[in-house]
Amino acid sequence: MATLKPPSPGTDAIASAAGLDYLAFLTTAQIDSLGADPARIAEVRSERRLTGFYYWDSDAPEGLTAPAVQQHAYTTLKNLFPGKLVLYPLRLAPIAFQAGFLDDYFRPDFTDLVAPYFYPVGTTILWEAQESDPWEDRLAGLLSEVARRVPEGKGVLPVLQGFQQEGYPVGARFPLRQMSVYRRFWPGLSSAVVFTWTFEQAQPPLIELADLPSLQRGVCFLFADLFPGRERCRSRREIPWR
Repeated sequence: MATLKPPSPGTDAIASAAGLDYLAFLTTAQIDSLGADPARIAEVRSERRLTGFYYWDSDAPEGLTAPAVQQHAYTTLKNLFPGKLVLYPLRLAPIAFQAGFLDDYFRPDFTDLVAPYFYPVGTTILWEAQESDPWEDRLAGLLSEVARRVPEGKGVLPVLQGFQQEGYPVGARFPLRQMSVYRRFWPGLSSAVVFTWTFEQAQPPLIELADLPSLQRGVCFLFADLFPGRERCRSRREIPWR
């Protein structure tokens, strides 16, 4: 589980009660504040379910955290919490609209796993697409540029769209279709993140995973595929509305 909040005892307690580990979010400014607060460091170290962090610079446009800032944030967190995972999410969209984006900003040394993200169905800064449209090849075009720059042996953690825009329905096959694009470049992938949110001001509105039974089944199928031999997804009997 990942949150959009800094680590806290309250979140740790919720994760523990649910039997989950979690990733906390920190801005680069919050990382500096944390590093100067011994009591807060001790509190974070005491959390039992905190598995790591993801970070970015909230004072920079999305995806454009400067390499020097990435280095400082990553090094600070790894020095403070050497056993924790530290991730810098890689936004894919600027590859298409900003010349030299990857050369200028992609630094895989400052993230434990390369975590690319782009949400291919709906309205985006690059295109508008229904699930039935040929978005796979477009996504593959973005990922091909990343794959050429990922060092051998570096882990990759895809961040998949797990929500739906109103007017752009997605179904149970959608998560596996996304994963199949990533596996064109990294055939051995065995992990993924499914990203879901509710954002009331989005146009058109976003519908979260909790309200999409078909997509929930698709996410279950995805993880059943990633972890073969474990308990399979169970189909629930659906009673039609009368």
